[in-house]
Amino acid sequence: MTVEIKKIYRYLPSNVEKLDDLCKLNSGWDKKKIISKTGINKKRVVSKNQSIKDLFLGLKNNNKIPELDDCGLIIVVTQTPHFTIPSNANYFQNIFKLKNNCIAFDLNQGCSGYIYGLATSLSIMKKFDIQKAALITCDTYSKFISKNNRACRTIFGDAITLSILKKSKKEHFLNFKLGSDGSGFNNFLLKNGEINMNGMEMFNFAKNNIPKEINLIIKNSKLKKEKIKYFILHQASKIILDTLGEKLNIPKIKLFRNLFNLGNTVSSTIPLALYDLFKQKKIKRKDLLVLAGFGVGYSWGSCIYRH
Repeated sequence: MTVEIKKIYRYLPSNVEKLDDLCKLNSGWDKKKIISKTGINKKRVVSKNQSIKDLFLGLKNNNKIPELDDCGLIIVVTQTPHFTIPSNANYFQNIFKLKNNCIAFDLNQGCSGYIYGLATSLSIMKKFDIQKAALITCDTYSKFISKNNRACRTIFGDAITLSILKKSKKEHFLNFKLGSDGSGFNNFLLKNGEINMNGMEMFNFAKNNIPKEINLIIKNSKLKKEKIKYFILHQASKIILDTLGEKLNIPKIKLFRNLFNLGNTVSSTIPLALYDLFKQKKIKRKDLLVLAGFGVGYSWGSCIYRH
């Protein structure tokens, strides 16, 4: 059994946070210097009293999603849950009035979460012969980052995406590669209510490991790099994307970016990129895509997808 990404929906919170505003609040912040590293001018963030519950409701109220009616699997990828008990996937199932005999659970994963979610979805869909699944990514990191935290507040935005996965007669996912290295767990963590990131160590992890992982999955799939239409990498920051692009030796036009107005939305960056590419009709049938997420954990995941 093979599976296709049938459609992607998204919702962004209404609050726009501009780098200009953060620089006005923090004397000594240099906008040009910050944007040269992050590549982020503004992003969306939830308000003080909002959570991923509000992102669920925003997705519901701003989209008609008929494909959800007969989903047999719901996976919510988040590290900022509204509910600890029960599963946030159960809440999603309830408010969207989905059928009561589907599989539903949460997956605690960060910037590699979309790839982990895809791999988990495909495995369960195959095992239980499920025809359609809902893969949701959503995080509100901004709630755990103070406005004077330059390392994180200038980078992270909030968002929710919903990917409808459907059984297909054609082969779409050609290969997966997942991994983690717990030795780096303390370089990105939530401590005393604030997210703390060792930016240099996170950069070194991505630079030293992700190009090798991507080259290996392409080699293992018996493909040539030139055949890949787009490399859709986690939108971590401009400096990380620039570095990975150079180490992979790929043309800039093949390395998709959309972080300028969205920021780093954790597990939602890759599906948001796919949403933009689908909407702009830049992906044609049989185009090959490399999807790769990496970050907190350390954790990483990549796959090759044929549209």
